[in-house]
Amino acid sequence: MTAAFLAATSPEPLSPGRYRIHFSAPWYQGRGAFGGVVAGAALRALEHHVGAAGRPVRSLTAHFCAPAVEGEAEIQTRIERAGKLVTHATARVENASGVVCVASATFGAARGGTMEYFEVPRPEVPPPHDVPVVPDDVPMPTFCQFFEYRFCIGGAPYSGGPVAETGGWIRPREHLLLDAPLCVGLMDAYPPSALTRVDGFQAAATVDLRVDFFHALPRPGLREDAHFLRTGRSRQAAGGYAEDSQQLWTEDGQLLAQCHQLFALLG
Repeated sequence: MTAAFLAATSPEPLSPGRYRIHFSAPWYQGRGAFGGVVAGAALRALEHHVGAAGRPVRSLTAHFCAPAVEGEAEIQTRIERAGKLVTHATARVENASGVVCVASATFGAARGGTMEYFEVPRPEVPPPHDVPVVPDDVPMPTFCQFFEYRFCIGGAPYSGGPVAETGGWIRPREHLLLDAPLCVGLMDAYPPSALTRVDGFQAAATVDLRVDFFHALPRPGLREDAHFLRTGRSRQAAGGYAEDSQQLWTEDGQLLAQCHQLFALLG
C-alpha cells in the first residue's frame, strides 16, 4: 500500500514540465486541500523536473492563490536557471477555475570548505511517548485524520492564551520516510499559532509559506515511524493577517527545517 500523504502529493507526469494531480475531500481544510498537500505536490513535481539527486532542495516558497477544490489540477514546472551548483525552478498549480498556487524552489549542491555553526536550542519537551495522542473525537480540520498529534508546546487553538505559541510531536498515521514534501506537510499540519490567543472559533488560511531545508532529505538514520517536534510562534498580528515562525526537529534534537508563514485571519 502507498502511504496516504505520498499518494496525495505524487503528481502524474504528462509531458516535460506538465503534471496532473488530484485533490480529494479527505485532505480538506475549509474549502479546499490543506496547503501542505498543495505545496508538497508542487515540490514533488519540481524535484522530478530538476532530476538531480546531488542538488537537494534548499528552500521552497509557495503562494496560495485560491482553494484547491476537489478534482484534477495541472502542475506546470519550469527550470529558470541551472548553474554550476544551484538550480532555480518554478511551478504553477492550476485547475479549471484558475491558478491555485505559485511556487518557487532553490536546489543546491553542497559546497565544501565553508563555515559551519548551529545556534538554535531545541525546546525542552517530554519524549513523544510520554505525551498523549490527541483523541479522534477532538474537532480538527478534515485532513488532520492523516496525522498523529501530541500537543506539548504552548496552548491549544481557541483557548484565549496569553502567548501565540503551539506545537508538539507529529508523524503520519501511515508511517512514511521523511522526505522534503512530507517535511512541508508536517510544518503546515499544526494550526496557526495566532489561534491560541483567540477565545472561541476563528477561521484562518495560509496566504504563503517559505520553508528552508537544513539537510538533504531523506536523512540517513531516520525511521519511517519517527516522531518529529514541530514548534510554532507568532509575534505579530494586524490588519487581518498574522505571521508565524516554525521549526521541525528530530527526536534526538536535530533541526531539519524552518518555516515562515503568513496567515489570513478570516471573519
